[in-house]
Amino acid sequence: MPTARPQAPRVNAWLLRAPWWQVGIAMGVLLAPFAVLVLGLTGDRSWTAAVLLGVGAAVVCAPMLGFVTAHTVRDAMAAVEEVPEDQRAAVERAARRGAVPEDDALREAALHLVEDRLLTVHATRTRALALPAVLAVVAAFLAVAQSPWWWLGVAVAAALAVLVLVAPGRLERRAALLRRAG
Repeated sequence: MPTARPQAPRVNAWLLRAPWWQVGIAMGVLLAPFAVLVLGLTGDRSWTAAVLLGVGAAVVCAPMLGFVTAHTVRDAMAAVEEVPEDQRAAVERAARRGAVPEDDALREAALHLVEDRLLTVHATRTRALALPAVLAVVAAFLAVAQSPWWWLGVAVAAALAVLVLVAPGRLERRAALLRRAG
């Protein structure tokens, strides 16, 4: 029985090349059920209203998310423009996780990508921490004013803040690993 593991490189390769509108459709498909659940569980509205509001929110938000995500991915991959298109997914994977590539060019491209991301993370850290803080405050207010389900939003915002705090260390460890292998 085949596993889903071999599919991941194809999905990552697709995300690296996909136009913004395709990424937006994928975001909408992922966002709509989540929005319906949140709206259905957190208010005094019917499930029909939650479906209409959730799908409406996905239709409005997904194109913007797709546009921002596609351009962010392309900007991040600009650090490895010299890498042939068929190897970009391998460079992306080597920059994030797994064994250090034996190929010097691939390892160097992955290191360049990690260092570029590290610069971006350090430059945007304050804004990246402000967003989950605001989301936590809003979710906490809604938890007190509307429904206790919003405490899940506070937990998600706290998890996002933790991710922002641990990302630089993870990237620095990966860069050191890629440098040592060279």
